[in-house]
Amino acid sequence: MRTITLCPVIAVDATHLKSKYKGVMFVANAFDGNRNIYPLAFGIGDLETDASWHWFFTKLHEAIGECPNLVIISDRNVSIQNVWNKVFPTAQHGICFYHMKGNMKRTCKLKKRDPILMHFEQAAKSYSIAEFDCHFRKIKRKEHVAQYLEEAGLHKWSRAHMDGRRYNVMTTNIAESINSVLRFARTLPVVHLIGEIMNLLVKWFTERRELALKCTTTLCPNFGEKKLRNRLEDAARMNVVKLNNAQFHVLDGHMDGLIDLMNNTCSCRKFQLEQLPCKHVVAVCRFLKVNVYSKASRYYTRKTWMDAYSDSIYPIQPHGMHCNGTTVSN
Repeated sequence: MRTITLCPVIAVDATHLKSKYKGVMFVANAFDGNRNIYPLAFGIGDLETDASWHWFFTKLHEAIGECPNLVIISDRNVSIQNVWNKVFPTAQHGICFYHMKGNMKRTCKLKKRDPILMHFEQAAKSYSIAEFDCHFRKIKRKEHVAQYLEEAGLHKWSRAHMDGRRYNVMTTNIAESINSVLRFARTLPVVHLIGEIMNLLVKWFTERRELALKCTTTLCPNFGEKKLRNRLEDAARMNVVKLNNAQFHVLDGHMDGLIDLMNNTCSCRKFQLEQLPCKHVVAVCRFLKVNVYSKASRYYTRKTWMDAYSDSIYPIQPHGMHCNGTTVSN
């Protein structure tokens, strides 16, 4: 894997095999710049234990090497929490907010439509501490719920409190989606399961390479380009006040933004956490007649998207070939 071609957020998960041999399949996935699932590693083990997760993380590390600013997202599996930092000591670890929400609902005995669940989701997705606090104050109306979330670690499930960048990866859906795609293959013996995984990768790499080659936009169309164009429309209605050569105050009628181009920051924090110009930065770029695309991370560019699929994946060759009904060994 070429780590510079992908958003440095990895979702890990495990799912049970359904063949007569049982076992567990471990998966690690990232997103490419076009918001497609990009599988990084698969592993087969007996059970989800500290030892098996440590083995899988070790193999994942061998595959991707050292990755700066890496964030690992998982559910609250105890074994993952026990071993991830032994293999990736410089990474950050976050919890899937969907799993956190389900655990909170069960543990705190909340009803399905309890408003606290909505405030939790909004708090988890907040970019700024101020926005987070606004929602968390409402959660604190139920003291036992707030205590549960604080004990889990705000930095684990809250984007605003996390030391690293989660970008827009708030759940382990990318890992769970792979499990769903392979739901039939998981009923097969391991050798055939691996063959199905390889066939899937061959198909995806070929299709996405062709899509990237046909792409004519600067950023990947399904995510970066789409978001930036929406923000260009929003920014057209904003007023920009120049404070000095590096700082600007953007009035948007709702949540104003203070931009510092020297440090590439905005007070709304979307720019820092997504690595894609927020509407306030877009407004400043229009004001200065600066190319807004130059402020986007390379992870969202068409070139990086193409680089991610530049290598070919080949299907597994059979150990023997059939000739007139006879198997001939290679």
